[in-house]
Amino acid sequence: MGKQSSTSAQVARALAAIEKGHQLEGKQLSASALDRARRILTGELSPEDARLEMDAAIQAIVDREPGAGAGGQ
Repeated sequence: MGKQSSTSAQVARALAAIEKGHQLEGKQLSASALDRARRILTGELSPEDARLEMDAAIQAIVDREPGAGAGGQ
């Protein structure tokens, strides 16, 4: 696909920009969200696989909610 891999410095700058953007919006990213972004930037994780990870994390939160059994939507 011709995608160039980013250097460590480029990844660090991109992560800093992502984190700062969220801070300016009054939000704090979790360590797992920053790690996911890092893995996407380095090519270790595809955006599609990142979406699957996030979906699984959200589903785990929903499953922990009281009354969240089958059909609990």
